Amino acid sequence: MNAPPIRLGEWHQAYLYGMGTVLILSGALWLLFHYFVRIPGDFGPTLHPLEPWFLAIHGISAAGLLIGFGSVMPGHVRRAWRAARNRVTGSIFFGVMLALTVSGYLLYYIGSETARSFLSIFHWVVGFSLPALAGWHIWRGRVWRHITMAENRARASALRSGAQASAVRSGAQASALRHKAESAASEEPTAGQALPQSNAKGIRVVGQSSDP
Repeated sequence: MNAPPIRLGEWHQAYLYGMGTVLILSGALWLLFHYFVRIPGDFGPTLHPLEPWFLAIHGISAAGLLIGFGSVMPGHVRRAWRAARNRVTGSIFFGVMLALTVSGYLLYYIGSETARSFLSIFHWVVGFSLPALAGWHIWRGRVWRHITMAENRARASALRSGAQASAVRSGAQASALRHKAESAASEEPTAGQALPQSNAKGIRVVGQSSDP
């Protein structure tokens, strides 16, 4: 029975890639509008009205990505860890997701402006590393998959070669037995042929007549 595949299904991949893309884009747009885009107000430049929407989309997509991340733990992560595949990039990816989750949670609830400033810089620096880390993890997974496929092909070829060698040996043994049986059959006397006999002096006489 074949082991369950480590690779995620197409719909599973599409969900994670989609949520991750929305998460990164919404965070990048929030940073852009928060620090570089202002609109004139009654008391000077003020926040752009799209900025809260980007932040809301960022929070919703973060929750969606966490749901998808949790869904890979019992299958994809567990099977890959048991097979000792892609452990380094997987562990780093897990640590980055944990750091982003904790820092994002604290940004929503912490009150100190100094702490918020530090957490904000930490959050977006680590967040922008997520696409590169995901690409590294996916690339390493494909390398492992190609290695596994090559090993399976080599194993199947070895099994076929072993089966062919066994068939050749069996054929050679059968041929030797057949040749031995034919040789034994050719040495047996045919019908009407006199059998060798011995006279009184122990001399073998073949086909000796009883007439004087």
